[in-house]
Amino acid sequence: MRRTLAGLAALALLAGPAVAPALAQGAAPAGDYVLDKTHATLQWQGLHNGLSWYTARFVNFDVQLKFDPADVTKSKITATIDPKSIETDFAKTRAAGNTTDFNGELANDARFFNSGKFPQITFTSTAVTKTGENKGKMTGNLTFLGVTKPVTLDVTYIGFKSYPAPRKPKIGFQAVGTINKTQWGMAAGGAIADDVKIEINAEFAQK
Repeated sequence: MRRTLAGLAALALLAGPAVAPALAQGAAPAGDYVLDKTHATLQWQGLHNGLSWYTARFVNFDVQLKFDPADVTKSKITATIDPKSIETDFAKTRAAGNTTDFNGELANDARFFNSGKFPQITFTSTAVTKTGENKGKMTGNLTFLGVTKPVTLDVTYIGFKSYPAPRKPKIGFQAVGTINKTQWGMAAGGAIADDVKIEINAEFAQK
């Protein structure tokens, strides 16, 4: 599920000369960018018992972006996710007297993210293509539960803003995709369906 979205960050690469006029002041500058963690979310959704989309998120993740506006195909991203940082709304909504640590169960149980044995989820981009104005696809290698497989995410470049000194220029994007959890070794079936939707929304600041 970590498909992490984090990989989606790479899609910020799509920030070419054409950007939303309300935000842009020229083209987004080339260089290295870091994730603005206070303005970034990484969530996943799984169909629960065939009835509704259950939403959870990772609150501890990081993305490094090398952005080349002259040739977005040369842009690169790497992302890391801490599976122990999984967060659901279970503790806020559970019945009175229920003390189940569902976040801990998802993070630690061998049926799920097994973070004791696999303490990190990673994504490294391998290809970025532009499919339209402010749209693109990013392919990369997603590793979790000791398995590495390619995934492709659809990315939308949101915009660029150049702040007055000393604040850094920033770019923003959204990335979405779907993975099948069984391809990384999670058991098929169960309360959550095999196909899991990923969504990342993030801002990046130039180093």
